[in-house]
Amino acid sequence: MNKTFKNIISLPYNSRLIFNFSEKFFHRTNGGYILSFHDLDPFQFESHINSLKPSKPISLDELLKRYQSGKSIKNCFAITFDDGVEKTVINNWEICKKNNWPVTFYLPTDYLNGENLPYQKIQFIEKFLKNYDLPELIKNKKKLLNKKKLIKYLTDMLYTKNNSEVSSILDYFLKIILSKSKKVEKDFMPNAISWEKVKSISKNSLSSFQSHGVTHTACSSLTEEKLKQEMSKSKTIIENCTGKRVNSFCYPYGSVNSINELSIKVASSYFESATTLIRGRIKNSNLHYLPRIDLYQENPISFVRLKVALS
Repeated sequence: MNKTFKNIISLPYNSRLIFNFSEKFFHRTNGGYILSFHDLDPFQFESHINSLKPSKPISLDELLKRYQSGKSIKNCFAITFDDGVEKTVINNWEICKKNNWPVTFYLPTDYLNGENLPYQKIQFIEKFLKNYDLPELIKNKKKLLNKKKLIKYLTDMLYTKNNSEVSSILDYFLKIILSKSKKVEKDFMPNAISWEKVKSISKNSLSSFQSHGVTHTACSSLTEEKLKQEMSKSKTIIENCTGKRVNSFCYPYGSVNSINELSIKVASSYFESATTLIRGRIKNSNLHYLPRIDLYQENPISFVRLKVALS
């Protein structure tokens, strides 16, 4: 669905009356939901949340406790942010504080320890890579000498390949870029929030820092032993920083291809809940395969309402 068409069909949802009617018509109002955000500015974030009234944000813990106990979660939703980008966390945390909105931040711990996320490396490669040869692992894929096809291949790879394979290929292209130009801005990739700031923010009960793994690797690509390491190590690191219990896991990439039965099984042994990026409401949901509704900077208010109403 292209951007123009989405804007056209979502236009009527500028009306709160139509939004509320649609939720009732599609029998969605009884199902609470979880919102997922990544990078967006605080003004847009606040507008998105305010557009969903009379629904109101409550903490992820409270939402799931109500759901488990059979209490109503009508007009309730939880706010989550993925990845721990410093600017995104700090600016949107200020909005949550101002409005008294509980929020959950999912952190990939290696990123906070200095290792940029794979998708950030791909954005860097897309911007700065010029002339290149292919690494040994993909040398026979000559079509990838077309940069557009290469970027698509690298992006698709994130959803199914393990961290060692992903890193070896991405680091190959990063080295090409950095060896050919000393003027390239390594700072193009955004900084992670510091552990010091995580510790400070976590003192406020409105905030919750939870696990997004260690290396932000697709869980379906990992062995059981590696899954346990990703989940248990990240859980311990965050708990040691905040002094609070880490009881929720966010599957990196969150797609059907990135999560398998083994992922769910291991997550259930370390966490009380786990979230995906598979769109839907919390209704007849597995607590370790929870749906979320993803919203982005480019989404107008009308489209936000449409997406939530139809989820």
